[in-house]
Amino acid sequence: MVQVNDSFRALPINSQFRLVENSPQGNKQRFLRFPLNGKVNGLLPLADLRGVIHVPLTEILPVPQVAECLLGIMNWRGEAIWILDVAGLLGAIHWCRRESVRKSGMAMLVQVQNQTVGLLVEQVHTIEVYNPQERFAISASMLPARLGSFLQGYFIDSQGSPLMLIDTHVVIQTFQSL
Repeated sequence: MVQVNDSFRALPINSQFRLVENSPQGNKQRFLRFPLNGKVNGLLPLADLRGVIHVPLTEILPVPQVAECLLGIMNWRGEAIWILDVAGLLGAIHWCRRESVRKSGMAMLVQVQNQTVGLLVEQVHTIEVYNPQERFAISASMLPARLGSFLQGYFIDSQGSPLMLIDTHVVIQTFQSL
């Protein structure tokens, strides 16, 4: 199900990414792993995704007088979709202000009522499986309140690194209020 549309491609989640089993038993859920910054990785529930697409920045049409984390809109399968800079939303350096600006990224597509929104990240890694009961809570002292409000908690990967679980519903609510 690879769909080619001009210079970007839709990636079928189930066949393109390596599956990493991290929870040997219990109620497992699948998550897409992606870098939030150079040191921290995020997870997005696979159940919340419509797909993942490669996005050249030249395909994004900037929209004036919107929040800085909204990079603009682009055409995807004949539909105008908003592209949201996930790292910028979470308080990191805005995509276009980074030292080495990437010319493309990966958009994780989520549904907002009847509109698709692309959550832009530099790349996506693997699909990982975790037991939601093994999720750790975010304490107020761990992260700035703004960042913590976008997270459902975190998991620890096999190397002992935290994986921040993005709360898709809070991101959607924030997008709707921008």
